Amino acid sequence: MKQSEARVRIIQEWDRWILMQSIEQDGPTGKDSLKFFHELQDTGSPLLDFQSRGQDKWRIIHAWLLGADRLSDDWISVAPRIAPTRRMRPERRRSDCKT
Repeated sequence: MKQSEARVRIIQEWDRWILMQSIEQDGPTGKDSLKFFHELQDTGSPLLDFQSRGQDKWRIIHAWLLGADRLSDDWISVAPRIAPTRRMRPERRRSDCKT
């Protein structure tokens, strides 16, 4: 299933699922989206059969729900990319070079 189709279907399923949940007064949060995701996993839902291109499917779904204004928070921040450290070359002395 393509992500565009999965997004629509997952948001529809979220809207059905959230009605049966006891939600805090502030509205659904990332914890609720994680619970939703785990329930989809536990039931083997075909809604999770979309291409994730190596990304975490829960983060994708969480972002979709945030973008659709279904959640009141975004408590998972994007981690900064960590660049590998460069190893310094050993110093070369002129006497080591061939002449």
